[in-house]
Amino acid sequence: MEALYVCERELKHFIRMRVQIVSSIVTPIIWLVFFGYSMNLMSSGFGGISILNIVIGGERALFLSLLTSSLNLDPLQSIVVNSLLGISYLDFFYSGVVGVTVMFACIFSGLSIIWDKRFGFLNKLLVAPIPRLSILLGKTMYATIRGVIQGVIILGLSFLIGAKVRTGIIGVLLALFFIFLLSLGLGAFSMSLGIKLADQEALFGIINMITLPLFISSGAFMPVEAMPGWLQLIAYGNPLTYLVDALRLCLLGGPYSVLGYPYSLADIAPRLLKDLTAISVFTGTFLAIGTLLFRKTLK
Repeated sequence: MEALYVCERELKHFIRMRVQIVSSIVTPIIWLVFFGYSMNLMSSGFGGISILNIVIGGERALFLSLLTSSLNLDPLQSIVVNSLLGISYLDFFYSGVVGVTVMFACIFSGLSIIWDKRFGFLNKLLVAPIPRLSILLGKTMYATIRGVIQGVIILGLSFLIGAKVRTGIIGVLLALFFIFLLSLGLGAFSMSLGIKLADQEALFGIINMITLPLFISSGAFMPVEAMPGWLQLIAYGNPLTYLVDALRLCLLGGPYSVLGYPYSLADIAPRLLKDLTAISVFTGTFLAIGTLLFRKTLK
C-alpha cells in the first residue's frame, strides 16, 4: 500500500509537467509521419518490388511479387495487392517507434530519486514508518505505468495514421504484456542509476551515451538479420531489440519468413519465447540489482 502512495505522488508530479508529456508524444509521431511515410513510399517499389521491400517483408514480399507477376497486374493493382497483403515499411517501423518511446519514458525515471535526494524528501521518506523497499517499488511502478501509457498512446496513434495490426485483440494484449515487462526492467535500471549517482548531470550523461546505440541497434529501422555482423552482436545484447521483435511478432504475426496466413502461434512461439526469456532476464537482473543497491546505499 505504501508503494502505491509513492507511485501516486510520482504520477501527480508527472501530470503537472505538461510540456514534457506533449513532447514525449509529439516526437514519436514526427518519426512515424516523416520517416515512416517516406520509407513507406520507397518500400512500395512503385508497383514492383524493391530491396527494402524484401528486407522488411522477407519471403512474403517475394511471394507477393510472384503472385502479382503471375496475375499480370499493372503497377497500380500491384500496389493495392501489396498494401492489402504485404508488410509496408510503416507497419514494420511503428513497432520500433513504440519500443523506443517506452525506453525514453522509463529510462529517465531515475531522476526522481536524485531530485528527492537533493531536496531532502528522500530523508523524510526514510524516517517515515514505511518499508524502505516500498519507496523503490513505488518509483519503479511509476516508471512502468508511464512506459505502458506512452506505449499505448503511440500504438493507438500509429493505427490512426494507417499502420496495421494483423493479429487482432490477442496480439495487442500480448504486445502490451511485453511493453509492461520491459518497462518494469528499464524502470528498475534507471532507479539503480538514480540511487548510485549524486546529480542529474551524471545521469543525463550516462543515458545520453547509451540511448543512441540502443536505438540504432534495436532493429527499429531495419531487421537485425540485415545488419553488419559487429552491429548484430550489439543488437543481441540490447534488451530493446527483443521488445521490438516481440511487438512485431505480436502485432504482425510471423510475416518475415512464413508464407500463408500471417498469424500462426505455432510459427512465432519459439521466437516469442526467446524474446520473453531475454526481457525477463534483463528485468529480473535489474530488479535484484536495484533492491541490493537500495538496501546498501540507503541504510
